[in-house]
Amino acid sequence: MKIIVVIECRKYHFFSAYAPQAGCSEQTKDKFWNLLDEKTAEVPLQEALVVAGDLNGHVGATKDGYSCHGGFGYGSRNTDGERILEYADSHNLVIVNTKFRKRDSHLITFYSGENRTQIDFVLVRHRDQGLVTDAKTVPYETVATQHRPLICTLKIAPPKPKVAERCGPARIKWWRLKEKEKESAVVSRILLPAVTTVDETWKSAVEAITRVARSELGMTKPGRRKIDKQTWLWTDHVRDKVREKKKQYHAFLSEKTADNWQRYQIAKKEAKKVVASVKAAHYAELNEKLESRDGERYVYRLAKTRHRQTEDIERFFGINDENGHLLTDRKQTLKRWREYFENISTVEFAHPAIPCAPPVYGPVQKITVRETITAMKRMKPGKATGPDDLAADLWKSKCWNPAGWLTDFFNQVVAEKKVPESWQQSTTIPIWKKKGSPGDCACYRPIRLLSHSMKIFERIVDSRIRDIVELTTNQCGFVSGCSTIDAIHATRLLLEKHREKRRQVHLAFLDLEKAFDRVPRDVIWYALRQHGVPEELIEWVRILYTGPKSRVQTAAGTSTDFPISVGVHQGSALSPLLFVVVMDAITKDLQKPAPWTLLYADDVMLASEDKSELESQVQTWSDRLARFGLRLNVKKTEYLTTDSSEPGSIKINGTELTRTTTFKYLGSALASDGSLEFETNSRVNAAWLKWRSMTGVLCDKNIPERLKSKIYRTVIRPVAIYGAECWPTTKEVEARLSVMETKMLRWTAGVTRLDRIGNDAIRERFGVASIVDKMREARLRWYGHVLRADEGSVRKIGLNLDGSGRRPRGRPKQRWLDTLHEDLKTVNIHPDQAFNREKWRQHIRKADPAYMRDRR
Repeated sequence: MKIIVVIECRKYHFFSAYAPQAGCSEQTKDKFWNLLDEKTAEVPLQEALVVAGDLNGHVGATKDGYSCHGGFGYGSRNTDGERILEYADSHNLVIVNTKFRKRDSHLITFYSGENRTQIDFVLVRHRDQGLVTDAKTVPYETVATQHRPLICTLKIAPPKPKVAERCGPARIKWWRLKEKEKESAVVSRILLPAVTTVDETWKSAVEAITRVARSELGMTKPGRRKIDKQTWLWTDHVRDKVREKKKQYHAFLSEKTADNWQRYQIAKKEAKKVVASVKAAHYAELNEKLESRDGERYVYRLAKTRHRQTEDIERFFGINDENGHLLTDRKQTLKRWREYFENISTVEFAHPAIPCAPPVYGPVQKITVRETITAMKRMKPGKATGPDDLAADLWKSKCWNPAGWLTDFFNQVVAEKKVPESWQQSTTIPIWKKKGSPGDCACYRPIRLLSHSMKIFERIVDSRIRDIVELTTNQCGFVSGCSTIDAIHATRLLLEKHREKRRQVHLAFLDLEKAFDRVPRDVIWYALRQHGVPEELIEWVRILYTGPKSRVQTAAGTSTDFPISVGVHQGSALSPLLFVVVMDAITKDLQKPAPWTLLYADDVMLASEDKSELESQVQTWSDRLARFGLRLNVKKTEYLTTDSSEPGSIKINGTELTRTTTFKYLGSALASDGSLEFETNSRVNAAWLKWRSMTGVLCDKNIPERLKSKIYRTVIRPVAIYGAECWPTTKEVEARLSVMETKMLRWTAGVTRLDRIGNDAIRERFGVASIVDKMREARLRWYGHVLRADEGSVRKIGLNLDGSGRRPRGRPKQRWLDTLHEDLKTVNIHPDQAFNREKWRQHIRKADPAYMRDRR
């Protein structure tokens, strides 16, 4: 077995070997050593090599002419030992556990009765022997039968990257605006210039803002490791008391008298009291701070930071080239990233000419201050800034009113039909999708960091376009009043109602290849015109996509700029709307009524009771998408049916789609037989992954249990019950999730079942209601939304769906409505009361007592 570890720009090849025993034939031994010779020779000479394992040979106690022997071995040499020495010499290796003078117990690796030998070895290249600081066995530990563990210590100091190679430029510490003194000091000194031309105005404004912000808020240091130090504990008072304790301790050591001992004990108690009081004051202040939303964000950010520090992917910069070979050189890695993103950002999929749509002419009102204020409020604070390093936090500050100036500037941008140069620039951050190989560029999602000021303008344009366009009800993504639960609920009910009457239904889940990144720009203009958007407003969108360019920022550094001429920006405030408008315009006439066709942005679900009809639909969709420059990813498009006797799958362009019995649709696992086993396993696994990512806070004894409870209730539990609103829940599912919950709470509390503490006591300790009650609450809350929804909405159509046929004899499987009837009886409420939102909310929310406590 071989593994490769990449440390900075150097690869370390680790071989694990097990040679044939002494009783094996010479042919078997020759085969092993020839294979090891071959694999060793494949390792490039400039890369490090470590061979370790049970080589079943005695190399002897002394060198006797072999340069690979360190001279401090054990026992007498035999023929198999000479094989080891010859192999090491031929590849210029050194047996490191013969290099150090050790007692016999630290050399012997194998015990059998009265026989004691050294047959386990570690070998490294001759030039790398300086990396090995120690090698010895642990005589009283047994890791395998008759073998003792051999510990080899290597000291590898990675080279410190140059400042130019560090990831990212210096940034302004915008988070310090939360300090009221800093916030008022910054905004009081900023003098925004008069609005003249776009370029001059923006250049002057950026210079005025950054000059003040840098002096007042400070700058970050790129490449500096963030260490979570408890600097708040080391106050002047604590320092003085600790120094006094040390002083009295040294006095006692120099003269051990009763008086000195007494003075030391007094100083020690005083130091402990001061430390305890400082801790208590800090945690009291922290608890008070955590009651606010800023405080909650701080703890969640702390948990996220601590988790990211444990992930290798955050520091690993290697990536595969076009042929799948790993690149470890920083310059080559950056070149590969740039070429990859430049290709998907400038090359369209082959398609015929885009048809023309009649333009809509007419005046467009100027941007108003009210629109700017609304757009500013929608901006989230604490987000990474774009190339101009101006944060939305500054514009949102309540210490000044920049909305009027921004409105005048935005109107100047529209008048000149030109944006500032910094708005055309962006930084592309590859984010691993948590699936696939981390060395494959295709397994990363490109998120672009754009100017926050431009995003405010984009939100104004977004709001105006939404007031004009009318999307089909089939689209659930990025539209008001819809979410993933709408589509999941409709799809589950479609499967359930057909399964209930033993009628077959066939589903196809379409996957578009690089959908956001490969939308042709001409298709965007065509789609906007098709929806009646005025030509002047389209021009506003067009100027945002004039001459954009980006640079890739990874752990290897930052690349040079590359142009962007295809697709919408991932990370833009306007992109989601533009994409759903495109999907609606090119597929509107293909969409069947919900729930037979459902869309969530680029996730498309098609259903039909006839398999051949579904095949025809999918082929039509594939042709239509290709007609407008989009491509169906046939490898990831899957087919599911409730008819287990139905053979085969459907074909698209002659390629048979993957047939599955379970499919994860919008994060919720659907099963062809209607069971919840796969979905429950997925939810439990996802919850445990989230719990482990938060252990940096949940397992920290310094964090109060009240806060741990809040983290569990707001971060972990929602993952466990995601989509549970639509489940026909059974006792088995409830038991599985209850066991998961109690295990998490016990681990968080640091208790086990041996402590004889009941589950109810653990929940009461954290102020957490049973997850079964929370699932019931979620179902009833969603049921209330469904009952109050419009008749034509996706959530209501699924409920009213009623196919022909009769239910078969025998006990039917649990249905969603059956679960709801039990829930209604438990909380003693009638469905008619769903229209009284306050009364309905009071009945269903009494499941979690912690919620009411937090409201107080």
